[in-house]
Amino acid sequence: MHPILSERIAYPVTEPYTMRLKRISPVLIAASMACFAQTKVVDDPTLDTAGLPPYMKLLPKPAPEPWRKITPRENFNYFVSMTFSPGAGLAYAAGAAISQGINSPEEWGQGWGAYGKRVASSFGSTAIGNTIQLGTSFVFHDDNRYFRATGKSFGARLGNVIISPLVARNDSGGRRFSTSAFLGGAGTATIPLAWSPSSWQGGSEVALNALIWYGETAGINFFREFFPSISKHMRDRK
Repeated sequence: MHPILSERIAYPVTEPYTMRLKRISPVLIAASMACFAQTKVVDDPTLDTAGLPPYMKLLPKPAPEPWRKITPRENFNYFVSMTFSPGAGLAYAAGAAISQGINSPEEWGQGWGAYGKRVASSFGSTAIGNTIQLGTSFVFHDDNRYFRATGKSFGARLGNVIISPLVARNDSGGRRFSTSAFLGGAGTATIPLAWSPSSWQGGSEVALNALIWYGETAGINFFREFFPSISKHMRDRK
């Protein structure tokens, strides 16, 4: 059983979400360190962050060019980066802020405690959904890494970002619909119903969760698409 799942099952139903968040924080930190420790340096000069401000090292980066078949270890590292990296943390914070802004679910109310519940819910659903995506990507041979649309117009690059959450590469490098990403997104959208209040149990709530998942994934890929352009612009200014 995946450790995130086993952790969640072990918690009493009455335990506050803020306490759960504190208890899973060491898992987040350890997995994030593992991600950086296991990431192999690839010879793609457009992804080099040497000489750039420290915050540039935290931005999500696209997969290195040229494309090559993903290895099981790279697939796992991608899962870790999408679940535990600083960029993923920002996505959890942003998704929780949106839910807080529209007061959804309303039973959780407002304030920092309510915001903590929403961050914990966002992390829990995403971690489980990403685990589903990881497992099924091995079955369907989906490479869900993001590859930028180099040498194209801004509109084409933005279009590449918009469709990216449901696009994968096959074993030959061709683009196709990502069955594993679809299943993972479906899990991310439906699993929160298990711990959500009664007002958050309908189809419209599942649709909103799916929209937030899609937006978070596309948002991370937006930074991946334009990371080389941002880093080049910063180098040219020196």
